[in-house]
Amino acid sequence: MKVISIIAYNTFREIIRDRVLYGLVVFALLLIGMSLALGQLSFQEQSRISANFGLTGIHLSSIVLAIFVGSTLVTKEIDKKTILTLLARPITRVQFLLGKAFGLSGIIICVIVSLSIVMLFIFLNLNMAIDYRFFVALFGIFLEALVLLGVSLAFSSFSRPILVVSYSVGLFLIGHWLESLKFFAEKSENISFIYFSKIISNTLPNLEVFNWRSLPIYEESIAFSEVFNATLYSFTWFAIFLTITTIVLRRKDFG
Repeated sequence: MKVISIIAYNTFREIIRDRVLYGLVVFALLLIGMSLALGQLSFQEQSRISANFGLTGIHLSSIVLAIFVGSTLVTKEIDKKTILTLLARPITRVQFLLGKAFGLSGIIICVIVSLSIVMLFIFLNLNMAIDYRFFVALFGIFLEALVLLGVSLAFSSFSRPILVVSYSVGLFLIGHWLESLKFFAEKSENISFIYFSKIISNTLPNLEVFNWRSLPIYEESIAFSEVFNATLYSFTWFAIFLTITTIVLRRKDFG
């Protein structure tokens, strides 16, 4: 565990110096700032518009981090041959992979927390109620980013970064369209389409289960069991993708 924590810490320090990270934070802050300007157009809906744009900014920042940074997390070490130096020490490939994943997860958590603090000040300024719903929405964003981090790591184990980003973005879009696919399948009479939708729904992660961003906006309620099941669902998919990545890396020659 000590080895994993050291790799995670070094990965965290490496990413925190990356200009891409600061660019994402600035983008999210601009989006949050724009939400206040757009909210002025509709006084009655100002709080909802601002909250919606703010949570969207946090969501996009975490997803971009998970996909774009995750796509180069392993391949960068392989291309620079620095992975050979690491693996020459008493470090297994599983420990290396877990350290990298935990390091980036820490960055994602820090970005979500820092941007949520800005959102809290905005909520207070707009006299919006701050309760558990806001934190549940943020937790859902993290769970989705965790799954996509696993996706990007799995694809990066056998493909180039540009393709990894394409595959991951595609899976991100499909993951949010699965509910619509199920709806159309229920209305369809085409047997092939129905079977196709069942296969896709059962083999790809449904990212809509983590979409709780409407809770603080419309003051909706959510059961603890739903949050628990979604957490287990996220960790399960993350473990599956990490297992796939581990299997590929074990068979890969870095020489």
